[in-house]
Amino acid sequence: MRKLLSIFQDESITSVVIGKFDGLHRAHRQLFSYLDEGGAIVVIQGVQENLTPGEMKQEFSSFPIYVADFNSIRHLSGEEFFYLLQKVFPCLKKIVVGYDFRCGKNRSFQAQDISKVFDGEVKIIPEIHYKGRPIHASDIRKLLMDGKIHEANELLGRAYIVEGSIVKGQGIGRKELVPTINIKVYSFLIPKDGVYCTYTQLNDELYSSITFVGKRVTTDNSFAIETHLLAPQISTQFPLKLPSHASFSFYSLKLPSHARIHFLKYLRANRKFVAIKDLKQQIKKDILETKLFHKAHSDLLYNIWFAKDSI
Repeated sequence: MRKLLSIFQDESITSVVIGKFDGLHRAHRQLFSYLDEGGAIVVIQGVQENLTPGEMKQEFSSFPIYVADFNSIRHLSGEEFFYLLQKVFPCLKKIVVGYDFRCGKNRSFQAQDISKVFDGEVKIIPEIHYKGRPIHASDIRKLLMDGKIHEANELLGRAYIVEGSIVKGQGIGRKELVPTINIKVYSFLIPKDGVYCTYTQLNDELYSSITFVGKRVTTDNSFAIETHLLAPQISTQFPLKLPSHASFSFYSLKLPSHARIHFLKYLRANRKFVAIKDLKQQIKKDILETKLFHKAHSDLLYNIWFAKDSI
């Protein structure tokens, strides 16, 4: 990913698609399909970027991504922004935007206005639906906050992912419950508190897992994201790879400094138990249900990319 304003000229780019593109969901990928071989994605990076923040965006597309921070261009009118765009990409022949594209002061410059300042092809894509439902990042966020992982994943066209650093836990898991990896997440939207069927990714290794999100109300009442690994998964088609990091020993595993959680199914809400033994009994039930889910959905490509079609 490159900063748009740091580029003097890039003559290799002949088409661009412009938008916020948080989530890189089905509708976004439909827009990308209109790019030609010299295509690029221009991301207008705003404050609420928490579904696929930062460099993760590039992992979901083979097209190069150029980022323009909203605060760095907010002073520009729509005409000025597209003049800048054509200056940066002097060979630009096509611009692709969604039907609801807006820019400039008071967001007054609309998709239909682009042709007034650009002589090439302007492709305006109407609202995109999946199973009769419009696809918007705001709706996906609400579904995640409501624990409706299946519905959110359908709109994303993939499993929802969070990434964070591996941190030391409270130590109860290994001694009294089950061993877990504790993850500190910063930039991502955290889904609803509860227990989930998940995949846990360590570098380019993927494990079926069960993950807890929320306050540990039975023990120390601290917020945590804890994942318990069940079994490794093998796939030559696994599309996302974490960067390599220095490793350290953790129980019998050698873990990197970061991990990713792929959320597949919401199992149950978080609740307080009278005693640790009651929590342990519930965890056993949760693990059994998770194992059954993974066995029933053993097609890794289906689980990660949720639907096998490209959009």
